[in-house]
Amino acid sequence: MEEKVPRVLVIEDSPFELDQIKAALEAVGYQVLFANTGIQGLKLAREVLPDLILLDMVLPDMNGRETCRHLRGQEELRGIPIIIVTVKGKTEDKVLGLGEGATDYVTKPFDPMELQARVAAALRMKRLQDELIEKNKELAGKNQEYQVLLKQVQTLAITDPVTGLFNRRYVQEVLNQEFSRAQRYCTPFSCLLIDVDEFKQVNDKFGHEAGDKVLEELGKIIQMEIRKVDLAARYGGDELAVLLPESLRDDAAQVAQRILERVGGTTFPILGKKHRVTVSIGVAGFPDPELRDARQAILAADFALYRAKRAGGNRVETMTVAEMESA
Repeated sequence: MEEKVPRVLVIEDSPFELDQIKAALEAVGYQVLFANTGIQGLKLAREVLPDLILLDMVLPDMNGRETCRHLRGQEELRGIPIIIVTVKGKTEDKVLGLGEGATDYVTKPFDPMELQARVAAALRMKRLQDELIEKNKELAGKNQEYQVLLKQVQTLAITDPVTGLFNRRYVQEVLNQEFSRAQRYCTPFSCLLIDVDEFKQVNDKFGHEAGDKVLEELGKIIQMEIRKVDLAARYGGDELAVLLPESLRDDAAQVAQRILERVGGTTFPILGKKHRVTVSIGVAGFPDPELRDARQAILAADFALYRAKRAGGNRVETMTVAEMESA
């Protein structure tokens, strides 16, 4: 690939000085652009975005220090190296120019070879800076890709592959957090355990693939009946769990009833029109004077589920810890 010819913008009001600079730079292959005033220089710099600017400290409209400050104040021009051109012996001009962000300086009358060397050094530094910026962009892009992959891995780690709901490990983690919050702030909290009635018959008659499809559809039904702040998960086998923060046990029982009715009214195409699916649901929650930890909440919901199963299934049962312990 052909190497780009560096473009140097010279802001200089003296035709004699400009001719000297132009001759010295074109002799080593640079493209020279020029402006006679600070305002023209600023305008041209924005238009062409040169690789380097040679800036005289004495201009007819504004001095080099002001021009340098304006150049450095514009985002798109900030990375362009600026070499100030000043009269030999004027240390103050050098200091002020460097203080406004100039990269280097040359003094008048200048030696063409020195000018060429200083310009080459500044351009070399700019190339290195540009390469570094590109590398950083590349690394940022790779880091972004890594973050996306990491998020995907983290999502897979907490997701059940059959239902697309959260998995048991994640729901237990959230259950502990929500129970602690409910205890600390005395806010209600409920959980549901849902089990497909006669699920073994589904697997035996239609196959495990059909059973997985039923669980997947069941997960979708549950998601439609709960709030965004609630959490649904596959707890194990054909058992699903729902956590309902800020929900009293009676309110959770109403949610459970809606789920039960929707499941009962749903036709699962993979099973055919004649085979209906029903569920049993156990409900437990806080406040409950005997409920001391998250494990007991799930245990009480499990006992309520067992009671619903024993009563013939396709029903919702609630239970407190006291009822569970006296059962």
